[in-house]
Amino acid sequence: MVKKRVIVKFGGAELRSGESFRQAAEMVKAADFEEVVVVVSAMEKTTDNLINHVRQIGKISEADYADIVSMGERISARMFSSALNTVGLNSTYFDPQSPSWPIITDSNFLEAEPDLEETRRRVETFVEPLLGECVPIVCGFIGKNRKGRITLLGRGGSDITATLLGNCLNADEIILVKNTEGVLSADPSLVPDAKPLQEVTVEEMFSLAQGGAKIVHPKALKYKLPHQKLRVVSFNNGLSSNGTEIIGAFSNPFEVRRHNGLCAVTLVGELNASAIGKALTTFTDGKIAGLSTGRSSITIFTEISDKKTLLSQLCKIGEFKDVSIKENVGAIEVLSPEFIESPGWVAKISSALAENGINIVEISSSKATIAVFLEEKDLEKALEAIKALKG
Repeated sequence: MVKKRVIVKFGGAELRSGESFRQAAEMVKAADFEEVVVVVSAMEKTTDNLINHVRQIGKISEADYADIVSMGERISARMFSSALNTVGLNSTYFDPQSPSWPIITDSNFLEAEPDLEETRRRVETFVEPLLGECVPIVCGFIGKNRKGRITLLGRGGSDITATLLGNCLNADEIILVKNTEGVLSADPSLVPDAKPLQEVTVEEMFSLAQGGAKIVHPKALKYKLPHQKLRVVSFNNGLSSNGTEIIGAFSNPFEVRRHNGLCAVTLVGELNASAIGKALTTFTDGKIAGLSTGRSSITIFTEISDKKTLLSQLCKIGEFKDVSIKENVGAIEVLSPEFIESPGWVAKISSALAENGINIVEISSSKATIAVFLEEKDLEKALEAIKALKG
């Protein structure tokens, strides 16, 4: 029987004092996981203070910057290990200066990309044998290149460390401990009565994170495995609290979906919130696959069962000069977290279709998704051209 293997990550806002370190250690003990790895951020405000001090020095190299700013997590790892020992759990910590440090990256010192293959090998060699015998503590946010120089995974990178370790260890569950009751319906500083969500999909969480929600680092989500449970819980409510579960996974780094039988409904006139709102309320009988806007037009790509009724309703609104419907439209939706970090994908897809003589009706992008609308007769040919972009 495979033991339950869990990664628990504590953020800096939760590790604000020696008392909170002990409280967090007691949480880990009370949870009584069979195998657990703890990832820690720097104590609250520590990284910000280090950055401010470094800036006052003047211009330094990125390598020196990473080395200095990493100190917050390195202190936290030592403190958390001591806290666990104090509450009766055997623990050890991993420091990037140690030969057994597991997280290996490229040499981009400030926004390092993990080397998944080498990291997996080192995690299996140095971390996995300790599980069940003690609680390994790993500094979040930090990597090391192949030359032994410290790198940083970017602000909020402790989330990346947690899911990366979860991926390499094939963990059953990853728990991100935050200072909110899971993922909320809006920013609580702007909407005081925002409610916690019971669950969100990994795609929804990715879009929220890229749109400014700081609850989970978007890059962390790409390491989640399909079978893993990923939860965001409140420090005050403990590790067994429900919080918000992030379901699903980016199982394919380049996922392509198709939609048949669409119509493109174009409304021409002055665009304003009232007019658009009234128009959208008429689309009740089919899923909306996409929207695009121009200076004086909006196009809705959707399934329509009764075209005459829809046109009549749109004309009665009185907000638009003209309405048209283009039938036999198809759509290809391409989803990949790589789109955020690798510019130029809209151009690549457009060029691939053009080289195959395929006319694009519309193309749009939102966060990690690029949607291409084209004539339905060209769908198969377009699918082959787009899939060929990933070899």
